[in-house]
Amino acid sequence: MSGARKIALTDRIGVAAIYAIGFLSLALLVAPSLIVVAISFDTRSYVSFPPVGFTFDWYAKLFATPELIQAMWVSLKVGLIVTGMCLALGVPTAIACVRGRFKGRQALSVFVLFPHMVPGIVLGIAILFAGATINARPSIGLQSLAVACFILAVMIRIVMARLMRLDVALEEASANLGATRFQTFRHVVLPLLLPAIWAGAAFTFIEGFDNISVAIFTHGHRDRPLPVELMSLVQNDNTPMVAAVSAAQIALSVVILGVVSSTLGLEKLND
Repeated sequence: MSGARKIALTDRIGVAAIYAIGFLSLALLVAPSLIVVAISFDTRSYVSFPPVGFTFDWYAKLFATPELIQAMWVSLKVGLIVTGMCLALGVPTAIACVRGRFKGRQALSVFVLFPHMVPGIVLGIAILFAGATINARPSIGLQSLAVACFILAVMIRIVMARLMRLDVALEEASANLGATRFQTFRHVVLPLLLPAIWAGAAFTFIEGFDNISVAIFTHGHRDRPLPVELMSLVQNDNTPMVAAVSAAQIALSVVILGVVSSTLGLEKLND
């Protein structure tokens, strides 16, 4: 009886420790973003915390600054191009890695992760030099290609994880009922993969929109993306407009993930 009480007490302490670590981790992740959002509404003309007033002036100034609007459009284009490239290359690659029956499948599964394991700065410099050898100058296209190479593994791993959890018996049943492989993919596999595909598209768009480690080496002189413009702004401007730009990016990420979660449900990835 005494032993059972000790075990129960140990379990409660363990659960309490897990909750405490979880809440601490969540606070460390969320608190910096909340501080940035609070600073973006401060009435003072310099960055400081806590704020002493409330104003939307820094957001108004943000949308009245042509350089920032241009940078937003560039980041939006890069994000959309990167998402399209990752969808076109990542989904078929994931299917081949999981359902393929060819030699080297395991090696391919490891190889596709390699670019994401290399530091973004190294990959950015490598693609910059490689582009120079074929006269491909820094531009939106080169930047999109570099960022897509860097984050393609994210799309592949998300789709692979979902595909490995799908019951192969569903595909076998479809084939036994006379469906072709394309019909099985179109009517059985693809609908079950959609949550993972949309989640992967959301993550790759956010990363493509917000990437700086690769983009800083591959962006064009007249096509500065928002992260690069923001870094320049931080070096030359100490007003809360910097925080307003960061808060706008946080809001965009929250909206995208909220839309994906409410329409398809990120929890479906675990089904």
